[in-house]
Amino acid sequence: MATDGVSPHALLWLSLSGLSSLVSPLNPDDPNVCSHWESYAVTVQESYAHPFDQVYYTRCTDILNWFKCTRHRISYKTAYRRGVRTMYRRRSQCCPGFYESGELCVPLCTEECAHGRCVSPDTCQCEPGWGGLDCSSGVVDPKDRVPGLDAALEARLRTAIIHPRFYPNRLGLGHAL
Repeated sequence: MATDGVSPHALLWLSLSGLSSLVSPLNPDDPNVCSHWESYAVTVQESYAHPFDQVYYTRCTDILNWFKCTRHRISYKTAYRRGVRTMYRRRSQCCPGFYESGELCVPLCTEECAHGRCVSPDTCQCEPGWGGLDCSSGVVDPKDRVPGLDAALEARLRTAIIHPRFYPNRLGLGHAL
């Protein structure tokens, strides 16, 4: 069962050695998993037809050699040599912007989502009451707004809500809201 000059033992070795690297824990149907073909070299023992000079004798009219003449012909025998084969395998890896965590590719946010979770590369989904690119800014719920506040005062209000200790006089109003 030799295929393209490769011995059966070499084929078995190829299939077993390549099997472990072909098994990927990542699901190729996952939209966050990308794959590519990679090549790798494998040393194999291969058979080939090795030419050699075969000497044989025939009857002839040469009386000095007792009517026996030497003749030559090229014959072939099976020989073996080591060779290098280039093999190809499909590799799965997380797409750009994702990293491998167990069997999953999870999104990567360069800034940690302080009060939320990373839902796609560099995109945080903030918990209620939080906003900003990294969910570190407190937001004022529209129902909690005080009518008639100007933008500067509302910005100070947001700063006061984010601050771990809420002091009403930091708003510049002189009383608690």
